[in-house]
Amino acid sequence: MKQTQLEFKSEFLPEITIVVVFDDDPRYEEVKLYFDEYGYGFMVPGKNLIIVDGEELLDGDGNGILKFIEAHEVSHILLNHSGPRNEKEELEADLGAYVILKHYGHKKPLELLLKHFEDRHGMEFDEPMIPEISNKLGLR
Repeated sequence: MKQTQLEFKSEFLPEITIVVVFDDDPRYEEVKLYFDEYGYGFMVPGKNLIIVDGEELLDGDGNGILKFIEAHEVSHILLNHSGPRNEKEELEADLGAYVILKHYGHKKPLELLLKHFEDRHGMEFDEPMIPEISNKLGLR
């Protein structure tokens, strides 16, 4: 029998639960609408819960993608982003993910983030953007 879900506590923010949902899950079609709107993962407002599209993890470097998504969503939480996301908040969350992944020594997800940064934001990654986000996150 194929796994329908994977659940674990966030390495970066232990009060957050990560649920990875695969297409064999009876609720996959329901949450897929949110993946279509928000991307590979999203934070559930008012809950300590991040839901990730497990189908996106099956191709390529699944663990690297998963850690990047986790760090990105945790950044949204730590930066107090709420409501619909805008480009500035998405940029801040990716910069926050960079800081978190570097702090915890996750090289593969960090490489993925840097590889796709320009496509995601229309600009090259630049280290001078990091100190302000590091201060907001309380990490250096």
